[in-house]
Amino acid sequence: MKDRELYSIEEARELLGGISRNTIYGFLRRGDLASVVLGCRRFISAAAIKEFIRTATTKVSPSRGAVRTRKAFTQLALLPAPPLTTARAAQRGHLAILPSPRKR
Repeated sequence: MKDRELYSIEEARELLGGISRNTIYGFLRRGDLASVVLGCRRFISAAAIKEFIRTATTKVSPSRGAVRTRKAFTQLALLPAPPLTTARAAQRGHLAILPSPRKR
C-alpha cells in the first residue's frame, strides 16, 4: 500500500485487486467498506482498506456456500394463469408474456 491516509475510489479499487466500480460502491452502500466524504468527493482511508481485507479474509472456499442448489427451484409453486389470459398463453405456462387486458 502507498504511504497515504486517504485514497480516491479509483485508487482504492486498484488496491483491492482492480474490483469494478459497481462492486466498490456496493461495499460502500452496504457499509462493508467505510469512507470519508470531503466536500463532494468520497475517499477511503488506508485503515478502512486494511480492515476490509482483514474481515473479508477466509480460509474456507466461498464457492461452496455460493452455489445454488437445485432444490430451491424444484420447491417453487406455480401459480395458475390469471383469468383474462388467452388459452394459448395459459398453455405456455408461467414463463409466458401475458397480453394486456382488452378494453371494454
